[in-house]
Amino acid sequence: MMAPRPDVSDQRKQQILDAAMRVFARKGFHNARMDDIAQEADLSKGTLYWYFRSKDAIIEALVDKMFQWELHTLGQLAADASRSVPERLRQLAHNIVQSLEFWGQTMPLLYEFYALATRPGPVRDVLQRYYDRYHATLTQMIAEGVRRGELQPLDADLIAVTMIAQFEGLMLLWVIAPATFDFHTHWLPMADRLVQSLEA
Repeated sequence: MMAPRPDVSDQRKQQILDAAMRVFARKGFHNARMDDIAQEADLSKGTLYWYFRSKDAIIEALVDKMFQWELHTLGQLAADASRSVPERLRQLAHNIVQSLEFWGQTMPLLYEFYALATRPGPVRDVLQRYYDRYHATLTQMIAEGVRRGELQPLDADLIAVTMIAQFEGLMLLWVIAPATFDFHTHWLPMADRLVQSLEA
């Protein structure tokens, strides 16, 4: 009896998403066509439509793919009760620096995603779900630090929003003014200063 054939659908989807990312980086969302993505992925157009019904569906899947790592690492930190919350917040800042190599390659796409998110649609929906989960997890971890007496008795929700806004603002500054702002040099001291201001 022959062994069952492995399910290659997930592998194929990743191949398509990687190809789409390269096409979008070259041409932008508006100018890229499904034909371009199929050619880049070395697939027929019919096969491409078997996995993704439209360009919007590919864009939605790409947004989800790009943000899953951030959610995963934050979730791991939030679950690690053996470490103090200030220590975990500093580790989170280091993790963000480690992700810069990836973000640097995809930054034009990232801000195209944000531009699309200004209008109702699937990209806004995916980014909103990502933000809600990230915000909730970070708020939970900060509230734990307050309960444990490691952080000042501040509004955990407000602090989480502040930290997210700081990071997103610095990312934008890194893109539009790279000559005056170096993320590697400036981010960690600024993040550490913020954590210091929160410590009990």
